[in-house]
Amino acid sequence: MEMIELQIQIFLLAVVGFVLGKKGVLNTETRDHLVDVILMVVLPCSILQSFEMGLSPDILISTLNVFLISCGIQFFYWVWNRFFYKNAEEDKKICLKYATMVSNAGFIGMPVASAVYGSLGLLYASVFLLPQRVFMWSYGLSMFTTVSSREVVKKVLTHPCIIAVFLGLAIMAAYTAGIYLPSPLSATIGQIGGCSTALSMMLIGAILSDVEPREMLNKDAIVYSFYRLLLIPLLVGILLWKLPLDELSIKVSVLLTAMPAASTTVMLAEKYGRDYKFASELIMTSTLLSLITIPIVAMALNAVPM
Repeated sequence: MEMIELQIQIFLLAVVGFVLGKKGVLNTETRDHLVDVILMVVLPCSILQSFEMGLSPDILISTLNVFLISCGIQFFYWVWNRFFYKNAEEDKKICLKYATMVSNAGFIGMPVASAVYGSLGLLYASVFLLPQRVFMWSYGLSMFTTVSSREVVKKVLTHPCIIAVFLGLAIMAAYTAGIYLPSPLSATIGQIGGCSTALSMMLIGAILSDVEPREMLNKDAIVYSFYRLLLIPLLVGILLWKLPLDELSIKVSVLLTAMPAASTTVMLAEKYGRDYKFASELIMTSTLLSLITIPIVAMALNAVPM
């Protein structure tokens, strides 16, 4: 019942954002600023908050497991892209491959992992995203254009969420040594980080308010959404359940593979002269359908015995 209530809450937050989008309160300009606020302040605070705990051997092993799982999933995406989308036009093929390898796990997945699995789930999600950040600005960017190693390093190391992870590791080390953040600072981080789910889902709803019904009827976008939201998580889950891993590591990892296409797909397609309209359809279709599939995946994960 708690899971159902949580999913209804997430859906209602998206509905609020949808209504605000339709009324023009969350228009394009406002949404752009809100994205910056979420990525630069809210999500980093959520990450910092998730690291406010002492480091135990179990947590150390689990976070290492999550990191290795994420690296393995990135390799899985690379293999997937070698066999799928062969018949697609070249510009569409690039968008499909990139959107398969780089999901919106950072923007949607982290708040959802936090809401479903608490602060430890958010900690695992933060670690899970490290390999994706590296691949999205290296192999992912190379799909659209050539990319220098210097640019890759800059993109990765200057991302606010990556900076928050490194600061979080320092905070965790300090907590393990008995050194704690001042109460006002910790409370402020907690208050800001606590907004992540509400703001993120309202923003998603506002983005979806711009979707025209005909944009949802693109066959390629629907097939991609089935792959991205259901089939890939199912295959990853089957593979991970065969391994001697702890339950939460598996569940968080599978949940984060069930996220829609990343918004950077459109940005890169437009910047480098690819089919940005098709990229937009991938994002809109998969994001809208994810409001239905993410709760289904979360419920399935909680129902599966370990």
